[in-house]
Amino acid sequence: MPVTRNVAWDGRLESFKGRDTTQYVRTAAATAKACAACGGPLGSDEPLSLLVNITQSTAPDGTERLIFTDCVCHRRCSGPALTVEQTPWQPDELSPVAARLLLTHKSKPGQASVVPALAYTLVPVVSFRENDGELTSALVALLLSHGFQLAMSPEYADILEQAHETAPSCNFTVTPQGAILLSIDGQILYREQLDPDHTDDAQWLEAAARRRHILIISGDNLDITDTSLDLHSAAGQGTLVIGTVPVADTS
Repeated sequence: MPVTRNVAWDGRLESFKGRDTTQYVRTAAATAKACAACGGPLGSDEPLSLLVNITQSTAPDGTERLIFTDCVCHRRCSGPALTVEQTPWQPDELSPVAARLLLTHKSKPGQASVVPALAYTLVPVVSFRENDGELTSALVALLLSHGFQLAMSPEYADILEQAHETAPSCNFTVTPQGAILLSIDGQILYREQLDPDHTDDAQWLEAAARRRHILIISGDNLDITDTSLDLHSAAGQGTLVIGTVPVADTS
């Protein structure tokens, strides 16, 4: 039974995650909010267990897709476990999780501008493998192939300095009625209806209309809740992706 720091995990996990296994274990433990068995808090030094379910399917072209779903428990509540399910290939509808932000960019001393940002990820994490190669994140691979870039730092100031415009295949639409939509090559990644009469929504929409570019913060392992956004695990695991997408003219 391998143990990374205080987290025990099933050794078979390494055959799927390879060299990324220990970082995957650390990330799962760092983002877990409570014991999946008893609901109690997870102590930083308490013996813990990682339980992973892998849903595995194969496309007609031989590409293997794996969906990883994990949880963390007190070791007294459950030992480590790994289960693998074989399912037919089908284009599953994944759940987008997103948060909107207004960031302040200080381009020069005494000069600052407001940048509208959308943090966006998919759950659960979907990976694929071609010809028995390394696992590749489906979302990260899609974004990188369309002009996004990896971000090594989780700090907003660094992200604002480093992000550049993505490929023309990336589009962000903001309608006069407050609907927003992010798409790549015509495939809709995220959509949301904002309320122009709501203060927070109105401020974000005004910033988008003024800036004409949206900063997209995406990738795997973004910890997004109703009240917070934590990018540290994504940056540490090399799955944090950034880019600016121009706002399409809908007038």
